[in-house]
Amino acid sequence: MHSIKFHSMNEQETISELTKNLSTLIPNMTLENVTLEVPIDKKSCVDIIIKVKTGRIKKCLFIDVKSSGEPRIVQSSIYQLKKLIGNDKGKYPVFASPYISKRSRDILASENIGYIDLIGDVYLKFDSVLIDRISNIERETERRLSRGIFASKATRIIRTLLNAPQTSWKITELANISKMSPSGVYFVINQLEDKGYVSREMDKSIKVIDPKRLLKDWASIWTVEKSKSTGFFSFAKNPEEIISNVVNVAEELNMKYALTGMAGASMVSPFVRYNNVWVYLLGDIDAFVKKLDLKPTKVGANIRIFEPYDDGIFMDFRNIRGVNVVSDIQLYVDLFSYPARGREQAEKLIDRDTIGEDAS
Repeated sequence: MHSIKFHSMNEQETISELTKNLSTLIPNMTLENVTLEVPIDKKSCVDIIIKVKTGRIKKCLFIDVKSSGEPRIVQSSIYQLKKLIGNDKGKYPVFASPYISKRSRDILASENIGYIDLIGDVYLKFDSVLIDRISNIERETERRLSRGIFASKATRIIRTLLNAPQTSWKITELANISKMSPSGVYFVINQLEDKGYVSREMDKSIKVIDPKRLLKDWASIWTVEKSKSTGFFSFAKNPEEIISNVVNVAEELNMKYALTGMAGASMVSPFVRYNNVWVYLLGDIDAFVKKLDLKPTKVGANIRIFEPYDDGIFMDFRNIRGVNVVSDIQLYVDLFSYPARGREQAEKLIDRDTIGEDAS
């Protein structure tokens, strides 16, 4: 069952696969009867009705099957299921799809609706019955499906949205700011909408629904190692001297740079002490290293140079007391998985209300 290419299955294929694996997906229940495509009235039908029994408890599971389990699809299904069930306590509404995202699972549970997907995620709660199971491959599945919207140039759009979360955007505006094609922006926005990160206004403009959730979800799968990095040892006396040297040499060589990590956070909202300097750098790296007399090292590095995988890294960088620092958004995602209290420092940025709020 786990080898299914669930991301490309239609509803009929999902129904077929679901019914074949019911005994595995909902064990410890007696399946007394399974009926497909049951008409309710002239306008509606239920994809699957299952009569189940566990102990003395009997229930009819009314299952609405969709080819996608993203929040936008789930929201419309919730309305349909509640309409079908009404106040009949003998019926229990269930949403099913090949894969149901974490956000969708949370929404369904909060609405007292069960769910089943083909990788083994199951939630059923009625009477004294509770089945709440997340499959052991769920985390990797979630990460894999999220990579499309959190990859390469797509993150330029996310940075733009998060930088002004109260703004309603047109596709062309996002394309101009993000330096992407309108078709590329349209593709990413559709994915963001499916996952419930953005909504469409009446005039078709785009707006972020929950900027802090979007930011944290991005940070949770982000790694600074997307950019090529090299650790070096500097003979400078302390991190502050390293930063001063970085600024002077980068300006002398006309190189684009911006601090990140703990060093960058120290310029914005100092919270913990740091011993190494992280810097994004574009230009002649060899000349920069030679000028600063840096020695490559795998252990004990006190400066790490990142060659940005995409120029979007520098979006909205600022100069603080003469030093270029990446945006708070970039700082947050870089710090989120940083060892030695990096996440604490990242959360301090949110506490400052600099993320998830418009600058105004």
